[in-house]
Order: sequence, then structure tokens, then C-alpha cells
Amino acid sequence: MSHRRPSGRQPPASWNAPRWVFGRFQPPASMGRTMDHDILHMRLTIWLTIATLCAVIVFAAFPFLDLRISSLFFNGQAGDWVGRSADFMFWRDVLRHGGEVFAAVTFLIFLGNVLIGTTQQTGWRVWAFIWGNTLACAGLLVNGILKTWLGRARPDGVIEFGGVQTFTPAFQLSNQCFKNCSFSSGEAALVASVVLPVCVLLWPQLSRSGKVVCTVIAAFLIIATAAMRMAAGRHFLSDTTMSILFAALTSLILYRVLAIGQHRHVLSVRPVISDVSTILKHSRIYAGRMVATIVRKVLKAATDMRMSATRARSTLSQRRSGMAAE
Repeated sequence: MSHRRPSGRQPPASWNAPRWVFGRFQPPASMGRTMDHDILHMRLTIWLTIATLCAVIVFAAFPFLDLRISSLFFNGQAGDWVGRSADFMFWRDVLRHGGEVFAAVTFLIFLGNVLIGTTQQTGWRVWAFIWGNTLACAGLLVNGILKTWLGRARPDGVIEFGGVQTFTPAFQLSNQCFKNCSFSSGEAALVASVVLPVCVLLWPQLSRSGKVVCTVIAAFLIIATAAMRMAAGRHFLSDTTMSILFAALTSLILYRVLAIGQHRHVLSVRPVISDVSTILKHSRIYAGRMVATIVRKVLKAATDMRMSATRARSTLSQRRSGMAAE
């Protein structure tokens, strides 16, 4: 039995439309990639949800794990924490401020993409993925809700490590802290919410060895941040672990909401450099216009004030003349 091609006009291949090849229906390549991304995203979501639930169960059922791990970084004889040396604090500040600056830069590039529009090569979605994840996880969820309302005391403040506050297991409400509390770690959430989206966006551009290097660097940055916070007595293991899991979950959510699977291929060196240069060029133009507008308004205000002062002096001189005539 011979296979015949269906009648009707065949759309061009450039349209990436379904085609009949050797008598069989062949879906477009983008459809296959989208399905693969959907399946992978679903699997990652399932496994990450399971990992998060397991972490919640473990830390809730065995709260002594937090104290046991924190005790490894506490020097009981000296009454101090090993992570409070100058070197630790320097690298902690590097990671923290580096994450903050990077998130701020991505927001500015996102803003430039939105204002400039279609001339940009990368688009706004990839940049919104980075700073939006930082805002949603580190900003709103961790610092805005959890650290404000749960009230968990930090390790260096509990009785077990020379403090005066009572240790509270993870996920429980407490009155031992009222501001900037322990659960969960803001800095671990910050670094993870920046590093994970960057890895997702760079992944299609990397070779096999590049993916290994990217994974190692990302894991090192996230684990180093968590370890330094625990070594300084500022967070328990559950604080840092849950922040990392929260950052991964918000990344998966924003990946779907922003349709990053269809747009992350545009993030490479040349488009980024081209977009940044375009934004800088337009920012200089806008800055010049803004300065010119401000100067015009200041000059107009000065002219109006001078005219008002002249009228006031004229009115005053007329009143004085009238009083003298009387």
C-alpha cells in the first residue's frame, strides 16, 4: 500500500509547521523541544516537591539535628563561633553584596528592555526571571513573611550556645525574636535565587563540560553561603536548607509563568552586550533630556520668582507713595 501526501498547499518549512515525511506525520521541532521541556519541568517539580516535604518532615521530627550541626561550629571554651573571623566575614559580604548588585543590574536591564522595546535582542523575560525570583523568594517570602512572623531565635542567641533565648524547632511560631529572625536564611535565599535562574538560562548554551563546571560553581556558591551563615552562628541547618529549596521552587514557578523554556536560548554574550550598549545609549539620551527639562524648569521658576519679587516691590513702592501723599 502506497502512502500519498495529503492534498492541499504545504506551508513553508520556515514556518516550522507539521509535515509529512515518507508518508508519516512529523511534528515541528519546536513542539518536540517544548514537550521535552514540559516533561523535564514536571519531573523537576515533582522531585523538588518531594525533597521539600522530606526536609520538612525530617526537621520537624528531629529538631535536635539543628543543635547538633550548629554545635560543630561553636567553640564552647572560647564561647565564640568559628565563622566570625575577618576572612569569613569578608567572603560573606562578597557573596551577599555581589548577589544584591547582580539582581539590581538585571532589574535595570529588564527596565531598559521594557522601555526600549522590540530593538532589544534578549527581551524582558530572561531578566525578569532573575530579579523576579530574587524579589519573590528572598524579598517577599523569606524576609517579608518568614523572618518577620515566625520569631525563631538565632543559634548565637539560644541557651544551648550561651544565649538567653529558648530554642524553637523549625516551622513553629515563637516569641523569642521580634525582628530579622532566624528562619529562614535571607542570604542563602538571595544567593540561590540568583544563581539558579542564571544556571537555567545559561544551560542551553553550554557544552557537556561547561554544564559540569556550571553545576560545580553554583553548588559551591550556594553551599558556601549556607555554611558561612551556620559557622557564624546566625542560622541553623534547617534555615539555610529551606531557603535553598524555596529558591528552587520559586524558580520553577517563574520558569513556567514567564515561559522561559521558549526564550532562554536568546541569552548569550553578544545579545547581552548589544542590549546593554543600546540601553546605555538610550539612557544617555534620556538623561540629557531629563537634565535639560530640569534646567528649563529651574530657569522658569527663577524667572517667575524674579517677576513676582519685582511686582511685590512695585506694589510696596506704590503703597508707600500713596501713604506719603496722604
